[in-house]
Amino acid sequence: MKWDESRGSLDGRPVMFIKRLAKFSGCRVDLHKIVAPDDYDCYHSHPAWAIRIILAGGYIEEIYDESTHDAGRFGDFRARLPGRASVIRPSLVHRVHRLLAGASYSLWLRGPVVAKVELRGKGWQGQHWHCPRCDAEGAFDELLEGEACPHCKLVL
Repeated sequence: MKWDESRGSLDGRPVMFIKRLAKFSGCRVDLHKIVAPDDYDCYHSHPAWAIRIILAGGYIEEIYDESTHDAGRFGDFRARLPGRASVIRPSLVHRVHRLLAGASYSLWLRGPVVAKVELRGKGWQGQHWHCPRCDAEGAFDELLEGEACPHCKLVL
């Protein structure tokens, strides 16, 4: 399968691949393949409401909690298991802590963008993105609305 997008870690290793299956009226249907956990202390939100359905593999998700994070403790951990669906709200800030069984595949049904992506934690310092359309690169805090290339406006 040819993937439309990949996201990586500070050391350049791939973390996730995305295949765009459909796009209509600001909504998207994507297949996500997570091949590694997110870097430590790299939490993120999402720009839209979504339904996430774990198809295979699964992972442990860490939910960001500012009160425990600032005190040097972890947030809540939740298992995301195959066959389970969950609603992702734009205010949810989280990270993939650990994969359960190799790569994890999930189907994402995402609504229109309603919020900016929030990046929390010190792990984001130094993280970069790459646009496959115009070959631009930059720091994550430069993305428009949290996820669009500032040069060609491609939603990453």
